[in-house]
Amino acid sequence: MDYQCFAGTEPQEVGEGSTAIAEKPEVVRSVYFDQDEILRGIMKLHSPEGFDCDMTYGNGQFWKNLPQPRLKFDIDPQLVGVQQACSRMLPVEAQSLRSVVFDPPFLTYVRAGRKGNGSMVMAKRFAGYWRYDELEDRYRETISEAYRVLKPGGVLVFKCQDIIHNHRMHCTHANVIFWAEIEGFRLADLFVLPAKHRLPSPNRAGTQKHARIFHSYFLVLERGGKKPSNSI
Repeated sequence: MDYQCFAGTEPQEVGEGSTAIAEKPEVVRSVYFDQDEILRGIMKLHSPEGFDCDMTYGNGQFWKNLPQPRLKFDIDPQLVGVQQACSRMLPVEAQSLRSVVFDPPFLTYVRAGRKGNGSMVMAKRFAGYWRYDELEDRYRETISEAYRVLKPGGVLVFKCQDIIHNHRMHCTHANVIFWAEIEGFRLADLFVLPAKHRLPSPNRAGTQKHARIFHSYFLVLERGGKKPSNSI
């Protein structure tokens, strides 16, 4: 037998008179410029039957080009078919879901969330928290709730972004991985979404101290069978 190698394919055994070319399956990458492609990649590798639940459904743009999750929750529903519930306490039985998606606000110093007087464009679009510890509380309590509702081996898909808060760099994606491990999850996969566009930088005097963040993360966290004894 002869062996032929074609661009983008593995060497294939070719019999006499054969013209067949076996192509490699498309490889799922860790970086895409389109979050739809990231979610499709996650479905292909970790949730082939689609997603059971979106814990923060919002206006549904997340799912515009994708199969809809079976359960849709939001603390302030905007659409018919979305149930009112906080991601910290879902009206779902324990160990009943195979997959959940959590896409929370990531901004801090957002007054609108507590006083209704925020004027930042990003705050109006995405809401957020005033202090980083408020963000941490929301994230950690939601991770705990995801552990409760997921079956062993189920996955939590967590979208997050690192931020600069109070002149300090907060590596939120690393924090989320750490908080999730405490609860009994393991990091199964990590995807990076570079920003296609960014709003103009604020007009502030002074010298830049940190690189401007131009990417977010999709963390795929797999639930273990038993919660660690040292979990909080």
